Amino acid sequence: MKRKIFIYISTIVGIVFFFLVFYFFNITKIFSHMVGIGPLGIGVFIIDVFLIMLIGGFSWQIILKSYGHHLPFRDVFVIKIISFAISYLTPSMYVGGEPIRIYLMGKKCGISMTRIGATVVVDKFVELGAGLFYIFLGSVYIMIHYDLPPQIFTAVLVLNIILVSSAILFLIGFIYKIKPFSLLANTLRKVKIFKKPVEKAIPTILRLEKDISSAFGKHGKSTLKAFSLNLVSAGLIFIKPFIFFYFLHILLTLSQLALLFALTHLLLAFQFTPGALGIFEWGEVGIFSIVGIQSDKALAYALMVRIADLGVVAGAGVMGIHMGVKYLLGKNKDESLHSL
Repeated sequence: MKRKIFIYISTIVGIVFFFLVFYFFNITKIFSHMVGIGPLGIGVFIIDVFLIMLIGGFSWQIILKSYGHHLPFRDVFVIKIISFAISYLTPSMYVGGEPIRIYLMGKKCGISMTRIGATVVVDKFVELGAGLFYIFLGSVYIMIHYDLPPQIFTAVLVLNIILVSSAILFLIGFIYKIKPFSLLANTLRKVKIFKKPVEKAIPTILRLEKDISSAFGKHGKSTLKAFSLNLVSAGLIFIKPFIFFYFLHILLTLSQLALLFALTHLLLAFQFTPGALGIFEWGEVGIFSIVGIQSDKALAYALMVRIADLGVVAGAGVMGIHMGVKYLLGKNKDESLHSL
């Protein structure tokens, strides 16, 4: 119940913030900049978004194959897109769709949820690792080359230390089988309100950790391949602003792209509204102002990203409905055969 109330409130807040953008800024200018990139610019931008999604599907398929699950790419791609859409629509820092990804793949292919869960955790780990790689390099670059306000400088520094330290600790834990999730579970078990649910989950956590550890040992080469693909995917995200503004005859430098990438991802880490609605638009106005981009142009870019993301979400909805219909038809067919 509390979860539903939070989602309703966050959605309302996001909608209010989003429409305030159109109240305070010139809508005509914003849409004129969006149209101004032309059909070619829109086409290149859409291709970039599609490639990001496609590479994400290939990355997860490599990890699945390393665990012995040779599944059709279509199923892997569709289920990953659906999980992205759910993560996007829920205020959960872009991880809300992962349980659905585990459930759908487990049900569709009849594979253990724990085994699928391990591949999802590894896939998310390498995805976040690739993003952190660009964020870390970008933020170090901007801290050196930009005269940031003390508050932003401190926030970027502290968040980088936390994110990089956490990633390194988890990686070391899995490589040397220190079992970081078990340590966390044992710590939480000492708290009275967490004791029963944590104790119930510990056997699953132990199996999950065993499977994840193999990703950095027995399946190390496949994990490295998946990480390399995610570096390419993160690189395509990195150049998104360059593509948009290139067609507006504005050339962003490498240092500017590094700043935009790092600060935008730090902004999206606080996704308290569905799809960071309102937060993303207002945040981009402030972030792009640092590199001298006017607010109407920054909002034009933000809305282009929003439209592209919603296109993916709509596509995921269609895929989800198609998958559900196929499942129901297959189930009915099986029941009919059994009745003969």
